[in-house]
Amino acid sequence: MKNIVIVDGVRTPFGRLGGGLRQFHTADLGAMAMTKLIERNALDPKEIDAVYFGTANGDARCPNPGRYASLKAGFPYETSAVAVEIQCGSAIAAMNHAAYRIMAGDADCIVVAGAESFSQRFFKFSTSQEPYKMIPPTAFPSNLAPAPEDNIIMIQVSDLMAKKWGISREESDAYALRSQQLSAAAMTNGFLDNQVIPVVIPATKKTPEIVVDKDEHPRPQTTAEGLAKLKPIYEGGVTTAGNASGRNDGGAALLVMTEEKAKALGYTPIARWVAGADVGVDPKLMGIGPAYSNMKVLQKMGLKPSDIDVFECNEAFAAQNLGVIREMEKMSGETINMDNWNPNGGAIAFGHPNGASGGRISLAAIRHLENTNGKYGLVSSCCGGGIGVSTLFERI
Repeated sequence: MKNIVIVDGVRTPFGRLGGGLRQFHTADLGAMAMTKLIERNALDPKEIDAVYFGTANGDARCPNPGRYASLKAGFPYETSAVAVEIQCGSAIAAMNHAAYRIMAGDADCIVVAGAESFSQRFFKFSTSQEPYKMIPPTAFPSNLAPAPEDNIIMIQVSDLMAKKWGISREESDAYALRSQQLSAAAMTNGFLDNQVIPVVIPATKKTPEIVVDKDEHPRPQTTAEGLAKLKPIYEGGVTTAGNASGRNDGGAALLVMTEEKAKALGYTPIARWVAGADVGVDPKLMGIGPAYSNMKVLQKMGLKPSDIDVFECNEAFAAQNLGVIREMEKMSGETINMDNWNPNGGAIAFGHPNGASGGRISLAAIRHLENTNGKYGLVSSCCGGGIGVSTLFERI
């Protein structure tokens, strides 16, 4: 079996909804990351066999954002591109699908990307309204499941998980504070320096040049007292604006290839793709998905949670991540070492541009392994509709 390696990866800063990146569509943000990735590694785009591009909401201008982004990034017409969608885990699934294709011998070099622009999110309208009914155009609702009882919003999922796994408001707020504090440290200690690329918005006759080079969503001034003052979204629930992820804008890209291809091109890989998994769960408890996809990967490889040096689990909500930890502890019989769990902060602080988040946490896991001389990093996300997806990386 071919060794599949990651050569490098970059991401844009993550912008707030309506923030510094608001003018860019999803494919634009992905193209920025892809362009910088190729430039930084002096790679001839003709070497790239395909692009796998994760996005949850897509791009209003194009049915295949991956193709649009690859052409905007200057990749040749011959480079194929596939858009992958499983909501928050789209980029992780894109990584796994790229690896499977390389394993099948159908490609040697793939760019795995992901992006999302909530600032440019669009909605769908029917073109077949029944005539003479005087019904104004109305956007289709976005449904994640066909059964009404399963088709609930993510905040309700978070509160349901808190009840099922016995997670209190105080625990949720403490976890959120931890995420803010760890992300603040990551932003000041240089951890993000080789990951985040600046986005330059050229000057116009009326506006100066603008450079967005830092994540906009983190709130390092967050305190326990401030979090405690926030009202829950739903009465009786634990989920607040302070212990949930944001809706954000951003893009990410990673360069993936066979070990032989990397050697031929003169690259020194930073990690190896080891295994991936995805599983289905009850949509009403979709946030628990990573517990099952993580354990599936570990069982497949004969590993235990204690063998993992860094877990990067996308923080949809504090209660959701805490539920995943408790379920994994129950399933494995081991206690999760919290020093290894999202050690550089998570989406509660950095924000969550759904399609790009899997790229961000993959980069975070790989770079953390580099900095700590760890061996294994396990990356995962829950996905709307009831799916968990995971990828296991090994430091080279």
